[in-house]
Amino acid sequence: MNEMQATKIAEILGGPAWQSGGDIWLVLFERSDGKVVALSDDVVCEYADQFALEDGNQSASIILH
Repeated sequence: MNEMQATKIAEILGGPAWQSGGDIWLVLFERSDGKVVALSDDVVCEYADQFALEDGNQSASIILH
């Protein structure tokens, strides 16, 4: 997704839009249990915490295509 799409979705979900590198934009939000969920236009990934996100260690994912 592009920056505009990520920003709009982030506003709705209450999390930040985040550029993960190159021109890849994600929407992040932290769950009440501290886990971080990252959404792209291809996949939704769950991470144990912010450190796991930064390391790319997802605990679960759902491919959207």
